Parts: sequence; C-alpha cells; structure tokens
Amino acid sequence: MKMCISFVAICCAVIFLTADISQAQGVKIGPRITGNLNIYNQKNLTGTWNGMGIGIGGTVDLSFSKTIGMMVNLNVFDMRNFSNSTTVDQTTTETTLSLAYLSIDPMFKAEFSGFYMVGGPSLGIKISSSGERTSSANTNVANLDLKTKSVKFDIVLGTGYSFTLSPGMYMGTDFMAYIPVTDTYDSPGTSNSVFTLKLGVSLKFGI
Repeated sequence: MKMCISFVAICCAVIFLTADISQAQGVKIGPRITGNLNIYNQKNLTGTWNGMGIGIGGTVDLSFSKTIGMMVNLNVFDMRNFSNSTTVDQTTTETTLSLAYLSIDPMFKAEFSGFYMVGGPSLGIKISSSGERTSSANTNVANLDLKTKSVKFDIVLGTGYSFTLSPGMYMGTDFMAYIPVTDTYDSPGTSNSVFTLKLGVSLKFGI
C-alpha cells in the first residue's frame, strides 16, 4: 500500500513539474459539475452499499499539440456518500454514511477531433464525514462516529467530448471512473474503499 501511495505522489509531482502553461498552444478554463455514483466495498460486508452525490468545482484544459495535452479538475466539494438498508423480522435498519472531499485530478490527455481520453492520479482531502443508523422498530436515529482517512488517493480513467458553442466558448462532457488506491475508513485489518463513477459537464472559456 505504501508503494501505491508513493507511486501516485510521484505521478502528481511529475505532472505538475512537466506542465508549463506558457508552452501550451491552447488553454481553456471554467466551472464544472458532476453527478457521482458511489459504490462502497469492504471485506465480508453484507448487502450493497451504493449512493449518489455531486461534485462542484472547475477545470483547466491545456493542449500542447493537436493530440496531446493535460486536464486538471479541481473539486471544491466532492460528495462520496452511500447507504444500506436491511430488513430482519419486519424491522428495517438503514445506515447512511456521507463523505465530502476537496480533490484535485491532474491528468494526461489524448484528444482526437473533440473526443479525448484522460488518465492520472486523484488526491482527495477530507472536508467532512458523518454517519447515521435508523431502525424502524423505535425510529431512533443513532449517530455513527467512524474514523475516516484524512487523505485518499484514486486513479482516474475517463473519456469525454468537447463541443464548440461559440468562438472562445466550449462545453465539455465526460465520464470518469475513480479506482481507489487507499482505504476510506481507518479500520486496521479490514480493507475498504469507495469506487466512484462520475458524469461531468463543464463550461470552458479560451484564454
């Protein structure tokens, strides 16, 4: 696991050190919003733990040639929540866990006539985390105090398309998969992670 973290950190450093905006042939920047599908995985976990969330932030799209470039997505609010519901002897118990991150995704980009593919690391810094458990037997809501990792790493792979709306204005649509590298919760001996799929839309302006 330490080797994986070190590898991602090195990738981040290399991307930032090699990215020279002054050498870019084209620079686009603008706001971006995503819809997130989050799938929680844990060893020996019962049932499915899925949830929806949103991401709000911005993007910087750099082109160094007609086909090679870089894209950096900054998410100031990246929600990775999920829940589970079980019924035993007519008693339903619902557990809801919510996470929010400040995340940055520096990615290499290959573009062909508007279509592009991206890949790179993602660094997430926890903003907040919470959890609740509700039972239909007594309608009590119990707060869950789970220890969450302060920092998480993912590998991002995605594809998208950029539309020209007018000279200097573009709309980007993308679909990205966030493959977890590190655990989400601090549970020694228990492997756990959140796999996230994101559908994003951005409005970019050439500068």
